[in-house]
Amino acid sequence: FLTWIPLGFIFSTNLVDTLLNKFFPEQQFRNDTLDCLTEIGSLSDLEPEYDPLFRKLFSGFLARLGSIFSPETNLVLPFENGSEEDCIFIQRLALFLSGFLKAHLKALETPDTQQSLITGLFYLVRVSEVDDVEIFRICLEAWHMLAHDLYQTENEIKARPGGNSVLNLGSNGSSNGAASRKYMYGPVLTGVRQVMIAKMAKPEEVLIVEDENGDIVRETTKDTDVIAQYKTMRETLVYLTHLNCDDTESIMLSKLTGQVDGTEWSWNNLNTLCWAIGSISGAMTEDEEKRFLVTVIKDLLGMCEQKR
Repeated sequence: FLTWIPLGFIFSTNLVDTLLNKFFPEQQFRNDTLDCLTEIGSLSDLEPEYDPLFRKLFSGFLARLGSIFSPETNLVLPFENGSEEDCIFIQRLALFLSGFLKAHLKALETPDTQQSLITGLFYLVRVSEVDDVEIFRICLEAWHMLAHDLYQTENEIKARPGGNSVLNLGSNGSSNGAASRKYMYGPVLTGVRQVMIAKMAKPEEVLIVEDENGDIVRETTKDTDVIAQYKTMRETLVYLTHLNCDDTESIMLSKLTGQVDGTEWSWNNLNTLCWAIGSISGAMTEDEEKRFLVTVIKDLLGMCEQKR
């Protein structure tokens, strides 16, 4: 839509304002407008002088989006039962939020736009919950980027002499340090952990089979798309576990309780939970992991007894 328009024209005219306030509120133009906004929002590696304009765009977009649905809205059923236009809108919303956050995360970490950033991330959590593989993969890229960025920041602080020294948040001049940055994202990261655990992809399977010569050999399954998704999800969940081990453990044990008492029982739920538990191997301390696995195995054995 906009690749042929000079960068200066996009921001020196009322183009963004027209898209946000004239076309986006109109349902018949909404999806095409969101395409245009996604192209603008995904522009990266620009001069810092453009940061305030991107902040204004993001805040203005969230204000308009809030009049359509709130960040607390569960989108699973609306996506399943909605029209084709509704489904396209949710997919394009995933592209906009994911692209914008990957390009301008640091620019949004200012006192003035911090709340807008967190609201936008909560919208992305809601979109991530939708039962669509392609939409989830779009969201997963942003979550992997955020988790990796926060994990790296925390590691850099720990590696410095006097590991609790103050770190400025990107270029925004905040001096609350890496710890406050992690806590700022805390409620969002809890939602991301829940999504990752509930949707964990199937890991690579190794089967022990007998070949034509009667020898016992290892056979590996080759579903490359699913395996690639599993590896990205595993990395993301490992970063998230390092950032808050207790929260990951609490969510997993809560979901395990739902399996044991039958309130959330299904083979799919049990499988994804077990894959998620296996994916974070090594992310806890040895003592924490032993204690956690003993609890998990006890609950699983108890459930086997019930199901017999």
